[in-house]
Amino acid sequence: MGLRKLFKTDERVENDGVVLDYGDTRIRIARAGGANKRYAKLLDKMTKPIRRAIAAGTLDNERAMEILMEAYAKTVVLGWETRADDQWVPGISPADAGVDGKNLLPLTPENCLLVFKNLPDLFQDVRQQAESISLFRAELDEAAAGN
Repeated sequence: MGLRKLFKTDERVENDGVVLDYGDTRIRIARAGGANKRYAKLLDKMTKPIRRAIAAGTLDNERAMEILMEAYAKTVVLGWETRADDQWVPGISPADAGVDGKNLLPLTPENCLLVFKNLPDLFQDVRQQAESISLFRAELDEAAAGN
């Protein structure tokens, strides 16, 4: 297998995203990096005031994770659907966000952050998937299209 098959990604897929299926929840994510310039620009802007702390290794992990979660909520998570009455409905389960209520929450960066903070292992999985070039490879997109 050539290197192109291993490392060539599809910029359209990196920006339009792929769907992560978690059973009763589906989350569409863009790639964290690569062609997703919004992510890179926002992360650069958010980390600018704390670059010295990052370089010195004095930025605490909790603050670093908050910045990363916010960047993902704003630029990586593109869609969120929840299964309700055997159909997919846009929105976030209030239980997943750790709040009371019966109605689905709209996908906003704030609601996405609530879920990430309430379910940090979900964030870690989303992060791992968004950083994986294998989900965004051009070869996979061509295979899905039937080429």
